[in-house]
Amino acid sequence: MKFLSKFSIIVLFSTASYSVDVDKHLELSYVQTSGNTNTTTFSSKLQGTAALSNTESIKAKGSILYSENDENTSANKYNIELDYNHMINEKLYSYMGINYIKDELSDYDYRLNIGPGLGYKLIEDEVQTVDIQGGLDYAYDKYKSGTKDNYLAGRTELNYKYKFSPNLDFKQMISYLASFEDTNKYFVVSDSAFEVNMTKNLSLGVSYNMDYTNQTQKEKLDKKFLTSLIVDF
Repeated sequence: MKFLSKFSIIVLFSTASYSVDVDKHLELSYVQTSGNTNTTTFSSKLQGTAALSNTESIKAKGSILYSENDENTSANKYNIELDYNHMINEKLYSYMGINYIKDELSDYDYRLNIGPGLGYKLIEDEVQTVDIQGGLDYAYDKYKSGTKDNYLAGRTELNYKYKFSPNLDFKQMISYLASFEDTNKYFVVSDSAFEVNMTKNLSLGVSYNMDYTNQTQKEKLDKKFLTSLIVDF
């Protein structure tokens, strides 16, 4: 099955992370139906965070989404992100980020964003966390047609977490990336999720993702709703 080759990337990342002290968060979703319509959907996310010192850390994220409908690929997207964070004080921090996105069913062959920024933890306590970021990215886009585009872009991101109870968490992430050269070229991503803790390391999650691309010849808004098994280790 095609998604197995992509899943091996997540497994390899997880196995390699045991060589250093890394906190890992893994989400797995798989749905297969048969009958009048044969569909297969696989999604996986893996996030690892390693502390280099009291003020420095590295965070890596990887995600895969693959879907088939009657042997026709209806989704094939993966994303890799790497961030280096340095705490300036208890709330303010600087970062350098790299983000690679490949979506085989979009206008883009791939997108690559690299750039620095600042973050600020508005609230961080036992109940809720509010973390905002703003930065300047160098963006490089390669289209399926073979054309390329590079430009400077502004990036903002909001991460929010609220703990309703010891076993129920809500998470919300919203990011916005816009070109300084073309006001019609911007990207918006929203991730909303509820997680129910069953054991110390095992949870069930329900998430809703919206991915909006303003400048495209295809559908601008991609949406997906997933239920996932979550492992923290």
